[in-house]
Amino acid sequence: MPCCGVSAVPKTSPLGTLFFAHARRGECKTAPESAEHIYCKNLIALAAKAAGWTVTTERPGATPAGEPWIADVFCEKGNARLALEVQMSPQTHGETVRRQQRYEASGVRGAWFYGPKGHKGPPAVDRKTPAFRMGSVEVGQAPVIEPFGVPLPEFVGGMLDKRLVWTVPVWNKPAHVEYLLDTCWKCNKPVKQVYGYLAELDDAEKWNWHERPFSVASISTDLAEVLRQVGNEILAAEGLNPITERTTVRGKATNWGFTNLCLHCRAPQDNFHVGLKLKKALFGLTPDPTDAGYEVWDDERRTDPPVGLAPIARTVKGSGHWVFNIEPPG
Repeated sequence: MPCCGVSAVPKTSPLGTLFFAHARRGECKTAPESAEHIYCKNLIALAAKAAGWTVTTERPGATPAGEPWIADVFCEKGNARLALEVQMSPQTHGETVRRQQRYEASGVRGAWFYGPKGHKGPPAVDRKTPAFRMGSVEVGQAPVIEPFGVPLPEFVGGMLDKRLVWTVPVWNKPAHVEYLLDTCWKCNKPVKQVYGYLAELDDAEKWNWHERPFSVASISTDLAEVLRQVGNEILAAEGLNPITERTTVRGKATNWGFTNLCLHCRAPQDNFHVGLKLKKALFGLTPDPTDAGYEVWDDERRTDPPVGLAPIARTVKGSGHWVFNIEPPG
């Protein structure tokens, strides 16, 4: 036996499963495999052999650093080497990853099949460490791989036939940059002052009535996000002002230095004045000249405010997951 060197004897289970057992247990501390473990291992080995792979069960090996491993079912075909593991006893994802890394270091790919108690909750979805959960395991009845609803032998055969595919869905989901139609204070040319970024847009007719402070600091924060998400090259291509960061404004250091630059003359556009125009256009607020810093409502709010949305092409990637194709590729 590879675990302790004691002589092995061939045995046959009541249902015909062939396996080896210790001729005598002796000092070996290796836990005996359950009948369910042996049965699933046998199903996997037969499916791999039927798929044209050379199969060895309980195949020992070691990493280049000398770390030993024993694969439940070891499959070889050409230069490809694959270890298929049946895990009936509880094992954390971290331990699975650690054992998988030993295979990877040895030039062996690995895949894991958890029994109902082999993992708390569904196995982590991970391309580098393929792990799948089996439904109830009863000797004599092939377990089903969840959530695919495919029996274990068919699943293993399909996996070896490249019908198990890692898929990352991608959607075209445009974002929108908010802008204010304005005139540059320096060159007097029309500009689109950027002031916000919308990754989601549920109601295009009501977006501009969302109340915001439009302070120097809040506009700077929003502009920093636009610059991070979109970038100046795309802004300029859409006819929008680019954005810059200034560490000093009027000779004073500032933490709120993200501002628009005029698309035509590159003059900085002051966040304070952009904010005043936005508050008046959207909310009808103007400064009270008798009380600095205080704003009052007036009756000149625009019913058709000079603001707009510029759609920005964007692709969004979803979470990667495994897809099992019933039909062979091609």
